[in-house]
Amino acid sequence: MKSKYQKIKGTFDILPPDTQLWKEVENILHGISEQFSYEEIRTPALESINLFQQNVGYETDVSKEMFAWEDQSNQQVALKPEMTAPVVRAYIESGFFRSNPLCRLYYIDSLFRREKPQKGRQRQFNQFGVEAFGSSSIEQDVEVILIAKTCLKALSINETILHINNIGSPETRIKYEQLLKKYFSQNIKALSGLSQKRLDSNPIRILDSKEKEDKLIIQNAPIIKELLTAKEVENFNTLLANLDALNIQYVESPHLVRGLDYYNGTTFEITTESDKSQNALCGGGRYDFLVEQMGGPSTPAIGFAAGIERMIIESKHQIKKNAIDIYISCNESINSPKCFALVHNLIENDYKIFFDTNKKNPKNQIKDALKRNASFILMIDQDMTIKNIKSNEESAVSDFQQLLNFLTLQ
Repeated sequence: MKSKYQKIKGTFDILPPDTQLWKEVENILHGISEQFSYEEIRTPALESINLFQQNVGYETDVSKEMFAWEDQSNQQVALKPEMTAPVVRAYIESGFFRSNPLCRLYYIDSLFRREKPQKGRQRQFNQFGVEAFGSSSIEQDVEVILIAKTCLKALSINETILHINNIGSPETRIKYEQLLKKYFSQNIKALSGLSQKRLDSNPIRILDSKEKEDKLIIQNAPIIKELLTAKEVENFNTLLANLDALNIQYVESPHLVRGLDYYNGTTFEITTESDKSQNALCGGGRYDFLVEQMGGPSTPAIGFAAGIERMIIESKHQIKKNAIDIYISCNESINSPKCFALVHNLIENDYKIFFDTNKKNPKNQIKDALKRNASFILMIDQDMTIKNIKSNEESAVSDFQQLLNFLTLQ
């Protein structure tokens, strides 16, 4: 039977038992973040469109793919397409920087982009990420990368590649843009139409191109490492030395710049060689000037974001079998007050129950209890009987205390 209504293109439902997997994955991400003393932040789904256009960049895919409109008060608003700008806005607006000079936050949230839906990429999607404010040390960069790798390992995603680069300061980036513009101008006829449009406005974005005709040209493009200062080179080498000490494998990717305008310094991306989804699992880097650009104090910062859908597709994590403690059979309405009194007491004592309100016949109820992996079946009629499904031991009980005694002795 076909529903009268269909879900919006690029969205999806998460139904049982997949919801159990999602919950377990989210709990793992919560747990690891809290192990590293990161605290959860939640921001509104709606933000001012200027928050993204002026800080993420007008010419980025994120800005172009926003769901945006003018509301009844003539304010331009958007469903948030990424999380760093909203987190920075909240960090500044709340004055959080005053009480937390070394502030470490994480989030699990839904985001929205009007892009072409494909496997692992939807118009409403979910991200996990961390943002660390207040430290300019390389150790902070290493910790953020370690968190990403720890989360992927905990989700049994093991065949990954860490790509890493340093894109220097904004001044270095300007010099690099000029160098790229000169190089790509010499190859303009061979570039894709999209990259030709980016040449004047944001030549660095060409390095992110996935178009076939651009890839060979990009391979021979100048690399930013040639323009880094001695201090930037030293920082990058220190980062690599720490990754070596942690036995974290990496690939130096000299053309990795990330797609958003606010990045500087360390940039990284973790990919998979699997063909199950888009190969990028997470990515991030430093954005030491964004807080000040958005009206806050000068604050170094670094973070990453990871797509939860992609992680779940790639994960070999096995969900725990959903089990219940007590399957309850009460087929006569006259006994329902006694039944609900027991249900209430069982819930108060932290038992997980399933009450068969469909009133199947007893034979089918036993089959159903087995299917639901129940430990006990409680049959309530004029009398009450509790049965251990595994051992077949059963006992007549007259009240909750006798029921509790039987359960605790099993």
